[in-house]
Amino acid sequence: MSVFLVLAAILATSAAFLVLWRLFVDRPLQKLIDLMAEAPSKNFLIRAPKRGDGVIGRLYQGFNRLLERITTLDAFKLESERQLVMMQEELKYKQALEEKSRIIEETNKNLEARLKELRLLDEFSQQVSATLEVDELYNVVERFIGDHLGFHEFVLLALEDEDGGDSKLVVKMARGFQDEKRVLGMSFREGEGITGRVLQKGEMTYIPDTSRSEEYLHYKGEKREDGSFASMPLVFKKKVVGVLNMFRKGADAFSPEEIRFLNTLTVELAIAVVNTKLYSKTRELSVRDELTQLYNRRHFQQILPLEIKRCQRFKRSLSLLMIDIDYFKKFNDRYGHLAGDECLKEFVRAVNAKIREVDFFARFGGEEFVLILPSTSKEDGVVVAEKIIALVRQHEFRAGAGKMERLTTSIGLAAYPEDAKSVEELIDAADIALYEAKNSGRDRASVYQDLKKASSGG
Repeated sequence: MSVFLVLAAILATSAAFLVLWRLFVDRPLQKLIDLMAEAPSKNFLIRAPKRGDGVIGRLYQGFNRLLERITTLDAFKLESERQLVMMQEELKYKQALEEKSRIIEETNKNLEARLKELRLLDEFSQQVSATLEVDELYNVVERFIGDHLGFHEFVLLALEDEDGGDSKLVVKMARGFQDEKRVLGMSFREGEGITGRVLQKGEMTYIPDTSRSEEYLHYKGEKREDGSFASMPLVFKKKVVGVLNMFRKGADAFSPEEIRFLNTLTVELAIAVVNTKLYSKTRELSVRDELTQLYNRRHFQQILPLEIKRCQRFKRSLSLLMIDIDYFKKFNDRYGHLAGDECLKEFVRAVNAKIREVDFFARFGGEEFVLILPSTSKEDGVVVAEKIIALVRQHEFRAGAGKMERLTTSIGLAAYPEDAKSVEELIDAADIALYEAKNSGRDRASVYQDLKKASSGG
């Protein structure tokens, strides 16, 4: 009986122990396990309830401290990540600012360079637009490009039309040659060398190294050295009116900015060239005889006083020839005025071919002409008069319909200061001499001094 009681007591004790175990150990541990499993999904913000100071309570407290630590670490991680993101954003912003600063700095430099170019272009435009004389324009361009811009080797060519209708580029201004006089007046026809090709196509050509170009003519041997060569057309209303050639020693020595600026410069230069040519042509029309293209009577009366002043200054003499084509009215009546006009032009060409460049040949009116011979004595003036008379006498003039006619001239000659002290007196003296030549049978020259001697009985 006692054994059964003991066993029953043991079983009861064991059952009680199991109940207590499950109540005070197993369930709290399972609860802790469940909390541990649940904690990651809730970002470690859950906590185990307080369980006193026992083993399970201390275990719960340790778990809570662990969660607090993890939560702190997680919060630190989040803050670190946030700060890292902020630092990355700040770095990106700083890099963007630096890039923008670089762009702004480059833009400012470009703007400064562009403003400088615009100031130079404005200055150049003002200088060339204020110049109407062709030669003065070339001087202004040479000083500006050479002295102001610092280019040492360049050439300006202008387009000139020939009698046959062909055009060519002629060197009007040159700098940087051993003998610039040998280059001035040099011409290039369409398609001849690089310059001629620019005239032909109307487009800029840049040769980085002339030693590699077969088209570069070295200015027909006047510039043997090689380097960089830029040839830019001067275009006005889609027509090439000139060419600006730039040369610099060394391969690829011109920057794109320089070429762009020079191309812009040629726009202003083209306008200036056209304006000076137009002004020159207008002025020529006002002083030229339309038919013969000789200077007219008005211009002659402006030039003669200047020549007399030059004689006074340098103590020199001057001869004035009054020339009249004999019986020219009969020629007109017989062959018509058109043939007469052609005859006058042929006469002018024949005389022009025999006189000096310094001599001034003008149409005085109708078939009457004047010829100023600067620095020419009366004796030498007589020689010139006799040559003209002989030249005309031997020349056959076209009279139309295949007919040819011979003409003669009468010439009156007077000299300054021997025969006159003023412009009016000199013209009157030459006119009196011409009247005498015509009264004496024509086809001859009369000298005013001889008439004075004859009238005085000398």
